[in-house]
Amino acid sequence: MTSKTELSNRDHENMDAFLGHVLEAYKTDQITKERAVGSLAHVMTALEKGNYDEARSWFQQGRKHLADAH
Repeated sequence: MTSKTELSNRDHENMDAFLGHVLEAYKTDQITKERAVGSLAHVMTALEKGNYDEARSWFQQGRKHLADAH
């Protein structure tokens, strides 16, 4: 079992999907460069501060978070 302060294999799969979605959304002009950078920075900061629940939320619901920003 993975601890709350460790990313599981599923977390890594979700992270990969989130990163791909951000890049694809920027590439197809669905989001601005600033929104892409801000979203990635938000997740990186959450991880750096040990807020794994926030990072997991973005990995799992990243498309919704990005859509909510419009």
